[in-house]
Amino acid sequence: MTRSADAPRPPDDSRWRELLSHAGRAGRRIVGHDWAGTPLGPLADWPPSLRTALVVCLHSPTPAALWWGPELVLLANDGYLALLGPAGTRALGRPASAVWPEAVAALTGVLTATRVTCRHGDDGTGTVFSSGPVVDAAGHPQGVLTTVAAVPGGAPAPPGDADGDRRHALRQAEGLARLAGALSAAGSRDAVLDVVGTVTPGLVGADRVRVAAATAGAWELTVTDAAGTVELLVTDDEPLARAVREETTVPLPDGLCLPLRDGTGTVLGALEVRWGTLTADEAARRILLDAVAGLCSQALRRAELTASARAMAEFAARLSVTRSTGETIEVILDAAPMALGAALPGLAMRDEGRRVRLWHAELPSGLVATFDDLTIDDPRPIARALRTGERIILRNRAEFAARHPGLPDPAGEYGMVTTVVLPLLDASRRPIAALGFGWPRERALHDDDLALLDTVADLCEQTLERVRLAAAEHNLVTRLAGRLRTSATIGPPGLELATRYQPAMSGLHLGGDWYDLVDLDDGRLAVVVGDVVGHQVEAAADMAQLRTVVNTLIRSGVPLAEVFPRLTGLLGVGFLGTCLAMVVDPVAGQAQVARVGHPHPVLLRAGRPPEMVWTGHSLPLGLVRDPVPVTTVAFGPGDLLVAYTDGLVERRDQAYDAGVTALHEVLVPVRDQPVEVIADTLLTKLSGSDDDQALVIIRHAG
Repeated sequence: MTRSADAPRPPDDSRWRELLSHAGRAGRRIVGHDWAGTPLGPLADWPPSLRTALVVCLHSPTPAALWWGPELVLLANDGYLALLGPAGTRALGRPASAVWPEAVAALTGVLTATRVTCRHGDDGTGTVFSSGPVVDAAGHPQGVLTTVAAVPGGAPAPPGDADGDRRHALRQAEGLARLAGALSAAGSRDAVLDVVGTVTPGLVGADRVRVAAATAGAWELTVTDAAGTVELLVTDDEPLARAVREETTVPLPDGLCLPLRDGTGTVLGALEVRWGTLTADEAARRILLDAVAGLCSQALRRAELTASARAMAEFAARLSVTRSTGETIEVILDAAPMALGAALPGLAMRDEGRRVRLWHAELPSGLVATFDDLTIDDPRPIARALRTGERIILRNRAEFAARHPGLPDPAGEYGMVTTVVLPLLDASRRPIAALGFGWPRERALHDDDLALLDTVADLCEQTLERVRLAAAEHNLVTRLAGRLRTSATIGPPGLELATRYQPAMSGLHLGGDWYDLVDLDDGRLAVVVGDVVGHQVEAAADMAQLRTVVNTLIRSGVPLAEVFPRLTGLLGVGFLGTCLAMVVDPVAGQAQVARVGHPHPVLLRAGRPPEMVWTGHSLPLGLVRDPVPVTTVAFGPGDLLVAYTDGLVERRDQAYDAGVTALHEVLVPVRDQPVEVIADTLLTKLSGSDDDQALVIIRHAG
């Protein structure tokens, strides 16, 4: 099913066109030219990085040129075009190969190596051509900005103010280059704010500069200046808050407060600049400030995208290790809102009949109560998305009221303004769940935001489908394993027994772990727990054969010390594994233990800590040719024996001894519980294994 979405609103570029139109003949020609058939495309589609660099270029008091894209298309101010002589009238919009072929190699080097270069002119005038890369919001170089200036020792400067103007323009260009370089290296939003607060005052000659960053859909602003960082609410009566809230420039008695916008027109924050004195050329100051704001906006947007990518990577990583539907839902409710900056998440899934169950994480009880009677045919958005597979975006509560007249709006009552419901579809594109969340301040959702929502939905869908298939495979393996491992658990009088087998959770792994209980004469019980190396059908086949032979040898009265070497003599060495065999005699009050490479069983006596039953060393199963040591231990009323395979205690991220210690710690609090409860507790508390688990618990009931 194709997801639906409202188209994002186009950016307001009237201010940008006005700045170009007031930038001499070159600016007016650029605004009036039809760019649709050129490599740059229509003027309205030019990216923010191109717009910002072009404003800086056209308003530079010194000759400046912008070379854009792989073709290095020329956009230049009047001063630079004049340097080209008669050819300057035809140079705008043409590639560098046609305008200045000798410089193509150098300009391409700047574009690919992303470093600033300076080159002296060849005419002996002292002219310096400085070129630096222009990067987009993602940090990728898209063009080259070249400025031209005279330096001391070159041709005599014109007398009077022109010389000062030239030096001033050069300092501004150098300052913008420093700001752009520092911002491009800033990897986070806090780092961007710190750069702006540190570099901008000297660049614009301000007494004070403050910059605020807004989080989409949230009320809080992060404000940074020379004194540090503080939090501010969008509703506060301060210029920075007003510029963000009203999305407009706020004039100040001693300065200006500009909103910082991305390419879609969304306000990312605000820049507040205050001067102690006025200047004769306020227009030039405003042009410089617009250029600074453009660079800040690009850096904030780049930091926002970087943070979003990191959050999505963490979200995907957490989903990748979930093993059940319950775990997946828990991660979705916790991590998806973090990746989206959203709040109040809830996930709806079909329940019995037509009922719908809402899963949530710390939703207000009053809000949860409004969904107690939710059914699949309910008109509310979360049920509708679950029913139809439609993505529902409500940008504000007026939109909700218009689409659902007369319907209660609990999300709005609990502070949400923009709300979204994402349908989660199965492999057949049928809705299986619906994920809802919102933002307390209206959030404009543009193309990249919608793509992010689609990514979140896709990750959730894939994981839910994976754990569903894994659960189905696991149930199948459990049933098959039960057929192979069926063993009576009644046992002789005086013993309480609990057995468990749990296959590996990763894939269709019909493994080689097994247990067996064999009733012997005189009220004795033989217990066998083994583990054949490997998974899949081969290991299961080896296990079935070994189990049968060991069972037969024990029933035939073969002493424990001889069971394993006899097994090798009968089957050869075509397999490898471990095994534990015990004969428990409740009447005599003792247990005999023989072990070949297997984990030691655990013995718990009344009032004493758990202890391992130690036996002599032996080669692993399949390699034993000599009799193995047999250990006899007392086993009286109330005592507990626990035999298991290594899947119960082995983990990739911990030492084996730590797993054994954890087993002992879990056993102690439940030692007096029924053996079935003890078995369930061990499998629950020691979950997370990548291997099969077999478990036998025996209590001397007295």
